[in-house]
Amino acid sequence: MKDVTPAFAKSEGEGDLGYDYWYDAHVQFFTWELGLYDLTFTPDILLVCQTFEVVNIY
Repeated sequence: MKDVTPAFAKSEGEGDLGYDYWYDAHVQFFTWELGLYDLTFTPDILLVCQTFEVVNIY
């Protein structure tokens, strides 16, 4: 998670499009989600980040 770029964070289109907003929202989510399994959030968790391009709208 610590390696996600500001450009990727902006591309998700959440909040104010800033990296800090993205990071804080994801820390909150992952802390809650991992807590359900008695796991602890760390910035070193691995994320799969994908970007998709629309190539045909028909």
